[in-house]
Amino acid sequence: MAKTSFGFGPLMILAIALMAGAAFAQKSYDTGDAKTRLIGGLNDLCVQLVSILPIIAILLFVLAAVIYGIGHIFGAEMRSKATGWATSMVVGAVISLLIFLLTRPVLSIFVPEIETSDFCKATFQ
Repeated sequence: MAKTSFGFGPLMILAIALMAGAAFAQKSYDTGDAKTRLIGGLNDLCVQLVSILPIIAILLFVLAAVIYGIGHIFGAEMRSKATGWATSMVVGAVISLLIFLLTRPVLSIFVPEIETSDFCKATFQ
């Protein structure tokens, strides 16, 4: 009988779907028009991105260093694989830091009123 292995793919998709559902089910902005609800939803998204992305970036940098170091203990093939993995993690960390830095300016392009308020803070109303 053949052994089937799904790996982490379906599990990761499920975890991302559950986190996205929890992220968008936090608060309801049913008092007001569609623009107020949209700005409230964008604020929640911005708050969550600003709070989680630096943590993810730091973890990716640390894991990249650990994998790079462990990869150099083993042979040449494992060293090249570990270098590729570590490079990918560093690129992911840099991209997450760019998203962290550009979240508020990009969102303020779409909704100019948020530029002068306390947007992207948990106290935003």
